[in-house]
Order: sequence, then C-alpha cells, then structure tokens
Amino acid sequence: MMKRILFILTLLAIVAGASAQEAYNEAIRMARDVVDDTSKPLDMRKVAQFKYDALYYMGRQAMKTIPNDPSSILDYQARALFQFMNLFYGQYTMSTKRDKPAVIEYFKKISLAHPLFNDQNKSYVLAYLTFPGAITQFSLDTDWVAAYNDIRKGMPQK
Repeated sequence: MMKRILFILTLLAIVAGASAQEAYNEAIRMARDVVDDTSKPLDMRKVAQFKYDALYYMGRQAMKTIPNDPSSILDYQARALFQFMNLFYGQYTMSTKRDKPAVIEYFKKISLAHPLFNDQNKSYVLAYLTFPGAITQFSLDTDWVAAYNDIRKGMPQK
C-alpha cells in the first residue's frame, strides 16, 4: 500500500513540476508507461489507460475548439485529471469490495456533472460507463479542474 501511495505522490510531483505543454505531454507519457508495465496491478493499469484516453481526447478537442494557444488549458486539465484520478484510485484501493461500487458511482457523478466541451458524441465520451469491467466509469468530456475541486469539497468520510 505504501508503495502505491509513493507512486501516486511521485506522479503528482512530476506533473506539478512540468511547465505548460510539457505537463500535458509528460502526463501522456507517464500514463502510457503505466499501461505498458505488466508488473503493475491490473486496476492501476486500467486507471492509467483511462488517463491516457482522457488526455488524448482532451488534446484533440482542445485543438478543434480553442483557436488560440490551448497549451495552458491542457496543462491545468492534465494536472487536475491526475489529481482526480489519484484520489479516485486511493479511495478505490482502500475500500472494501462491498464499498467499491459506491466509490465508482460517487466519482462518476462528479465527472458527469462537469462537461468541458459539451461533446454531443455521447457514445464516444461515455464509452467507459458501458465498458464491461471498467473501474473508471467516467466521461472523457470532463472539466477535470472543476471535477477535482468538487471532489475536494465533498470527499465522503469513511
């Protein structure tokens, strides 16, 4: 457990220390590295896959919808995504098997409540909600800064 906490803190420090476009690019690289590392627990790799897909989606949408330099928005969103997902993963791993669905549901509601691009392609942005075995049942179209702030305000107590 301590190893996981240190890993999460390291990820946060790396993402927090990188500059604008570098933070986004570094976040993509870190997520991909975890996905590809078969020595990592499967749930950790599933979370990393969601991070990777959310970052890719965010970058693609930002290039289409933000005409001027989207790098600062991507920077803030990437950092908040990692913070949100690290809080989720921490809560998820510390929960009992019986409580895990409630943790997923709580974070899912927050994700759905904060769309960023208002993308109408719901089958794409909500794919993780219907994907069998997904622990990351969140929308790809999420304003991660708003979602993270919302989570920090209302974290459920055990």
